[in-house]
Amino acid sequence: MQKKIVILLILIMVLTGCTKEKPSLNIVVDGKVEPVDTEIIYNHKDAIVFPAVVRSSGAKPVETEYKGIELTKLFETLNIDITNYSKVTFNASDGYRIILNVEEITEPSNVYLTFERDGEILKSKKEGGNGPFQLIIRRDPFSQRWVKHVNEIILQ
Repeated sequence: MQKKIVILLILIMVLTGCTKEKPSLNIVVDGKVEPVDTEIIYNHKDAIVFPAVVRSSGAKPVETEYKGIELTKLFETLNIDITNYSKVTFNASDGYRIILNVEEITEPSNVYLTFERDGEILKSKKEGGNGPFQLIIRRDPFSQRWVKHVNEIILQ
């Protein structure tokens, strides 16, 4: 009996360790929660690779490359007109939150929702990463308002 329990426990550990968390993202428009098909983000024709410098307190700046979609292009694909709103809130699974005004988001080549860093898909917080999605504001010189683990975008 003990042998069966040990085998069962090992099987459970292997199965739970091997299952990958499915990325999720919700957009809240006029109070209505809309789940986003994340494949739209990963396979978007306008996703680009761009350089960025990651600055963390106490660490040397690190030059890196991110791949993502400019937020305005994602909203266009989802048929969301952000000019009807004044601010956008980005919530992360770890409780972090920032609010950007629409003018900053509509500034060309500035605000991106990224899903890759240095050619590798961003891992979730549970997997020890910064993803599955990370908000990068390219004109934020100290990367203080970048958001790891983005899971919700609220238009207000």
